[in-house]
Amino acid sequence: MRTRVGIELTGAACRIVEVESGPARRRDTRVRWCAVLPPSGPQTTAALRSFRRHRAAVVVWGPASEHRQVLVRPGSYEEMRAEAIAALSAAGVPTLDMLVDIAPAGPPRDGKRRPVVVALASAAAIKSAMQPVIDAGIRVRTVMTPAIALNALMRARRDRSGPEDIEAFIALDETSTAIALIRDGALIVSRMLLWGYVESPGGRQPRRREDIAARLADELAGFFHAAGGSTTSVRHICIASGLPELRSMTVPLMERLDLEVEPLDSLFAIDAKHAAGDGINLRDRVAELRIAWASAADWPAPLNLMRARNRQRSRVVLSRAAVVAGMAVGWGAGWRVSASSWWQSTASRPVAHAAAPAARPTTPVPPPAPLRIATATPPMPSSPVSIVSREPDSPPPPAAPAPRVRELPTASAPIVRAELAVPVPQPTLLTSVAPPARAARAITAAPRAVRARSASQADVQEPAGRFDAVLGTILYSAERRLAIVDGHIVGLGDEVRGARVVDIDANSVLLRDGSGRSRRLTLGANVR
Repeated sequence: MRTRVGIELTGAACRIVEVESGPARRRDTRVRWCAVLPPSGPQTTAALRSFRRHRAAVVVWGPASEHRQVLVRPGSYEEMRAEAIAALSAAGVPTLDMLVDIAPAGPPRDGKRRPVVVALASAAAIKSAMQPVIDAGIRVRTVMTPAIALNALMRARRDRSGPEDIEAFIALDETSTAIALIRDGALIVSRMLLWGYVESPGGRQPRRREDIAARLADELAGFFHAAGGSTTSVRHICIASGLPELRSMTVPLMERLDLEVEPLDSLFAIDAKHAAGDGINLRDRVAELRIAWASAADWPAPLNLMRARNRQRSRVVLSRAAVVAGMAVGWGAGWRVSASSWWQSTASRPVAHAAAPAARPTTPVPPPAPLRIATATPPMPSSPVSIVSREPDSPPPPAAPAPRVRELPTASAPIVRAELAVPVPQPTLLTSVAPPARAARAITAAPRAVRARSASQADVQEPAGRFDAVLGTILYSAERRLAIVDGHIVGLGDEVRGARVVDIDANSVLLRDGSGRSRRLTLGANVR
């Protein structure tokens, strides 16, 4: 089971209480360990380090603080906090370099404004006082002033007070005293007194009970009057203190104020059956440990000077987590793309010069006779050649070197078979001398004409089969051009049903099969 730690840091002691974070329905808080230690030293350092990585709430005595109620417009936490800080700054309260938190202090008034209690404390002083706790590796989640801790103490015993009762809670320490006025569970105003129950800051001798009661009664009367009330406005007073024999001091205070004064030296809301202590007994010193216990038991606290920084830290963590998640998604997508077939298809590889035809002709074509191509052994000169006819009686010209003959196999590419299907015209003798340039053009143009007629006849003899590829969508941008055909991602140069992708635009995909025919797939249309 997880635990929480409450730490009270004063100029005279370091008080630690560890409680179990049990179910909310449990009435009493189970205390596991408690200690009252010197403010510094090896013993205190060792005790703090034993709670490394534990969640803790810290009550800091000493730094300048302020607690007031102001009216703000209903809105988000950040908006109401900013308005409350501006209102206090306009009232002359120092707000620069201060830890500030707000909490609701009642329902909205007139539907336009709502009261909030504002707590402020010096950020530099708080950090300096908490440095031993931070160095020990404790996870500080809540920071309180003594007045905020008294408010938490009131919330623990809320069933003993009425909804509109005003109560005074007092924390009487050795060198200072905190007073808080609370109504309906919300802190109204507080005051810090720079004296405690000992004679001098460096001494250990306590004051006389009558002197403490008389001085405290005068301070309370003036405080009630400054807050706009009197002693008759307060229902009762509760005191938590490490003063020995605390009950003997409450009797003269009750006589002076004519109010009920209750010392918080009982085990109400505390389960001490399994409590262990560092040389102390929880039952004997429960009134001294009440502040530290309240900070740990009231979780989460309505007022927390670390709330704004915790929220900012959470936003930073969430934004970083979002960035990391986005990078992970990008890396995962990149890995999947690199492992997919379309990425591999766009890699550099040898390209075949001839592809299989889309469909075979239904009628058998007889194999043509081998084509005999004659090539002269010496290269032909680049100058034009004149062809001259001879008369029957003229002597025959000298014999030319015998040409080399190369046999082409009958099972060649389809375009060759198409050329062979066309009868090759026999050469005819010219009866007159042709100009050299025109004769050369005639010689070179004859094969092109033959190939053109052969290609057109091939188109007639080998009709293309139906191209039933399905175009799903097109991914078109300046950086990439991809398409989804038959459920696969393809790019430029990829093959689809024997045809190769040659162009992709915003609305269509152009393919070319092995016979050189173009196929176009258009979004929302049939194959062209």
